Amino acid sequence: MTRLQALLSDVYSRFRPAASYRVVRWLFPRLLAGIYVIAFLSWEVQLDGLCGEEGILPTGRLMENIQKYEEVEETSLFWSYPSLYHWQYSDALAHGLCWAGVCLSLLVIAGVLQGPLLLALWFGYLSIASTGEIFMGYQWDALLLEAGLLAVLLAPWRWWTWRLPARHSSPPKGSVFLLHFLLFRLMFLSGYVKIAGGDNVWEDMSALRYHFETQPLPNMLAWWMHQLPDWALAWSCRGMYGIELLLPFAIFLGRWGRMSACAGFSLLMVAIFATGNYNFFNLLTVALALALLDDSWWPQSLKRRLVKESRGEAEPRWHWRHWPAMLVAGPALLLSLLAADGFLAGRIPGWKAKLPVEWQASLYAPVQGLRSFNAYGLFQDMTEERPEIVIEVSDDGYRWLELEFPWKPGDLKRRPGQVAPHQPRLDWQMWFAALYPGFQPNRDAQPGSPLFWFGEFLGGLAQGKQPVWDLMEPPPMPMDDIREIRAVLYQYRFTDMATRLQTGEWWTREWKGGYSPIFKITPPAQREAAAESGQDAP
Repeated sequence: MTRLQALLSDVYSRFRPAASYRVVRWLFPRLLAGIYVIAFLSWEVQLDGLCGEEGILPTGRLMENIQKYEEVEETSLFWSYPSLYHWQYSDALAHGLCWAGVCLSLLVIAGVLQGPLLLALWFGYLSIASTGEIFMGYQWDALLLEAGLLAVLLAPWRWWTWRLPARHSSPPKGSVFLLHFLLFRLMFLSGYVKIAGGDNVWEDMSALRYHFETQPLPNMLAWWMHQLPDWALAWSCRGMYGIELLLPFAIFLGRWGRMSACAGFSLLMVAIFATGNYNFFNLLTVALALALLDDSWWPQSLKRRLVKESRGEAEPRWHWRHWPAMLVAGPALLLSLLAADGFLAGRIPGWKAKLPVEWQASLYAPVQGLRSFNAYGLFQDMTEERPEIVIEVSDDGYRWLELEFPWKPGDLKRRPGQVAPHQPRLDWQMWFAALYPGFQPNRDAQPGSPLFWFGEFLGGLAQGKQPVWDLMEPPPMPMDDIREIRAVLYQYRFTDMATRLQTGEWWTREWKGGYSPIFKITPPAQREAAAESGQDAP
């Protein structure tokens, strides 16, 4: 055993950060728990309209289909859709899961049973992410799950820890390295897919000329940034490349390198947060960046508050608490490399898989459903125009009035708002829907179509499903008077300074045509009769 320990110590010492990370062990689980609070609350306020029983893509319907498949095929899909909902689903349970996540997160912040509760939070959010279908298909949801699983290895497994004990206060060996490697992959791959993805505007440094205008949910500062001269935006793009492509390697170049990486990544995240609405992504990335700072960077007074003073007892080099992280580090590293290799092979022209293809099937595929070993690459293709879907309603088929979303562009005079760290997921998905040429029921009304959810959304409005209507602003006419609904397409652009001062408009737009057929609204009396008979309204 002594020889084995010596061998493992020698291997680990070549890769591990040499400094102490006691403050990170105290701080990171609490920061992550705060982000869990945001994530659970953000989902709770919109789950009825998105995935509730009367929502766009009901989770209950998904679970019923999964159970029917399992019965027919005599198999289990648990590892493909790992979720608490395999045992039972109801909207009340879904809301309860969100509120339980909030309560457990607050306990983690208080220092109660941090390791076990972080594991419960990870599975709770996985239960939502694996059954939320397209509304939970974002990279930051995967990032939260991966960081959440790694935090289980980092956090203390004690009944209560407000101050770390004098002995065993250092994080388990390997856990800090895995966090650092996660941050490296996130930042470097996000830069690499831009420069190697073949998009001309990323290559000629003009991408930011379009980014602020065409991002999913711009805010007011994005409008001001869009007014900057081209040379300023080009230099900002070069600065972004420096942060995403060069600073990740500084993580492995000593304490000053890690400090530089932390500062650069945090600066970039603050800039993105200030000029856009990207959920909790920026906050989570800053939390990961702070994990780069060893104890020497934190004030001595803070360290005395967080870690009990040692009474001359040296902390043992190895302890049983170190073994879980050491055993997980190797497989986690391999799985993340497999994920990155497969991701780049599908995104980068000419990239051929570097690792054996059979490893993808035998090693990575079985754990892919856990969504905790991922590849990342944000904003590979810059959209250069902003098509925008506008939903219209009518009471007579001739006069059409616009139905506003809470956050996405619509009314030309409405100021782009700041909604992050909350993510209105329907507003986000409307941005993706506008990138498709249009909704055709005979083509897109089938499961598997990328616009299947859009048809279900319009259908939910047409059937008068109140949770779906609650995702929108109040209609421009009485609900009982609405008889028809349709989607049309516009080209939106930011106004310039002169137009803004003259008209008060933040946007200008150009009509592009229809996006969907006209849907008939089921009259309220017919809906009530159908509800009483237990049938779906036509």
